[in-house]
Amino acid sequence: MRRWARILSLTLVLAWAFALAQTQSQQSERDVIAEIDAALEDYWKKQQVTPAPPASDSEFLRRIYLDLVGNLPPEEMTRKFLSDNSPEKKRKLVEELLSSKDYANWWATLWRIWLIGRDNRRLGAIGNQAMEGWLREKFAQNVPYNRWVYELLTATGRSDENGAVIFFVKYDARPEELAGAISRIFLGTNIQCAQCHDAFNDPRWKQNDFWSTAAYFARTRFRPVREKNKIVAFEVWDAPRGEAVMEKGGQKQIVAPKFVFASFNILEAPANRREAFATYMTSPQNRLFAQALVNRYWAYFFGQGLVHPIDDFRPENPPAVPEVLEKLTDDFIQNGYDLKRLIRIIVGTRAYQLSCRSDKDEPNHPSTFAQAQLRPLMPEQLVNAILRATGIEEILKERASNLLVQIQRFMVSRFVFVFETDGEPDVTMFEQTIQQALMLMNNEQIQRAVRLAGGLPLMRKLDDAQSDKERLDILFLRFYCRYPTPEERRVMLEHIGKKLANIGSSSVGQIGRAFFASVVGGSPSPLASAFEDIAWALLNSGEFLFNH
Repeated sequence: MRRWARILSLTLVLAWAFALAQTQSQQSERDVIAEIDAALEDYWKKQQVTPAPPASDSEFLRRIYLDLVGNLPPEEMTRKFLSDNSPEKKRKLVEELLSSKDYANWWATLWRIWLIGRDNRRLGAIGNQAMEGWLREKFAQNVPYNRWVYELLTATGRSDENGAVIFFVKYDARPEELAGAISRIFLGTNIQCAQCHDAFNDPRWKQNDFWSTAAYFARTRFRPVREKNKIVAFEVWDAPRGEAVMEKGGQKQIVAPKFVFASFNILEAPANRREAFATYMTSPQNRLFAQALVNRYWAYFFGQGLVHPIDDFRPENPPAVPEVLEKLTDDFIQNGYDLKRLIRIIVGTRAYQLSCRSDKDEPNHPSTFAQAQLRPLMPEQLVNAILRATGIEEILKERASNLLVQIQRFMVSRFVFVFETDGEPDVTMFEQTIQQALMLMNNEQIQRAVRLAGGLPLMRKLDDAQSDKERLDILFLRFYCRYPTPEERRVMLEHIGKKLANIGSSSVGQIGRAFFASVVGGSPSPLASAFEDIAWALLNSGEFLFNH
């Protein structure tokens, strides 16, 4: 009995210690948030900027879902969140999303795009799936950023065993391509223009600096792995020899590796060059590594980085609010490069939770972060939102999950082609072209998605609803994550009334009880047709197409 008592006592002590650690961690995050809020408040006063009012619950809910998991919230979650009056509901929701599989899936997709882009026809599905699968595991386990980047840059082996090697395959293992990509992605610095001559845009970087960076990757090799004349994987390894060769003034010369982004006691001839570079780059001594990541995440959540563009860190392009960048960088390094903690802090700030609406005639400039910016949905977000809002996702998850993945990939590829977004997600202003508008309005998959047939869960819910008011609520909650305004409700009920008036009052009751009933020729009933019109209009509206 005494043994069990000791075990129980120890368990309670450990539980208390864990709870205390969690409380202290949350308090620490809140302190950081308070300091960032104060720094931005001072900045707004100096700039004579009046921040926008706080975002409504529905705005915050939709924004945080799109940002953290790349999709709209389910209708049930929206109803629950909007009816919850708890002061902690936002923080709890963020924690719930960060702990979900959807978080790992979405950020694996994001980082796959940031690392190797969208247009990977040569790599094919093999490359994308391998890279994304490897990243998904890192985000699911919340592996520290510096650790998984080190693993990425030192990866060897086959892609079906280590998906990280796809990064080197993407750039054909060419040292000059890798030097440019790595400095841009992980260090927020564009040194590519120093490949052929000293950089014009940034006098710090000389041609020798570029090639001394490329030299770390001069021994990296790759090859496709074939079985029955079909590529089934890619393999990456390091050769025993290989040098970076720079051509200058008509002369070719070998350049030794040297880390030029920070001051270190660097080995002149490291045994494994990639391991040496990854060690130097991810070291806490190299502050630029953490700054670039913090700025990238800030740009993702706000539509513009503290340093803008995000790959232009240089003295002549200082951050808009240096105190915010430095505070976030300090916290990121001190807390072990914890990406989830960084996200919790950013989305917990007052600035992130501001509305996109303002009482002023002129909107606040994006660089002030005093108003939420309208951000076009990425193709992946747009596809996810359409499939969820219309109910297609729900039914395919139940009956054919593989088909759901295939439909997602096909629709994303079409959207990428039309919207010309082959590269990494941009955060510039959006202007919809005629071709894009026509695709969204007339695309066959989208037309099918809003058609009230086929037994989709959304359509069954509309059929079960007791009134047109309830049906409007369902559509608005699914597409907009909010209830319709009185004016919207009036206009749409008028539209429904006009549709029903065309068939005579004697049939209205029958149609109301059989929402999917068809008329001559298999066309939807007037009531169903009216709600098809509404669903189609909601899907093609700016409120649906933008994150705001």
